[in-house]
Amino acid sequence: MAQTVGVLYIWWRGQQYECVDGSTIKLPGWKNNTQVTGGSVQRYQSFSAGEVKCTPVLKKGMSLDAFDTDVQGELQVKSTIGHAWVLPDAYILEKPTLSDMGGKAAITFNAGLYQEVISS
Repeated sequence: MAQTVGVLYIWWRGQQYECVDGSTIKLPGWKNNTQVTGGSVQRYQSFSAGEVKCTPVLKKGMSLDAFDTDVQGELQVKSTIGHAWVLPDAYILEKPTLSDMGGKAAITFNAGLYQEVISS
């Protein structure tokens, strides 16, 4: 039986953060756009930023300010099946809002570069 992705883990600028279930990753790259011209359809391409959405849990001793929008750095996303993605130019779109329901702080990262590492 094949194993599939169960959980994604993140490392932001060298610090590991545990996230609640539901994290997503979309790699940066070219996307197709549709252009309708009269009775036909054309396509053109544009570049789409990569996006990582996750909800880290802030624990005692951790700083919410670690998720500063003024900083660009390396984001690593690792899965339970050994796949990993390194996004060296990641940045946070907006400062997170901290929840009192378990210290959750939803974050959206964007990036333009990535490297995928697949372990067998």
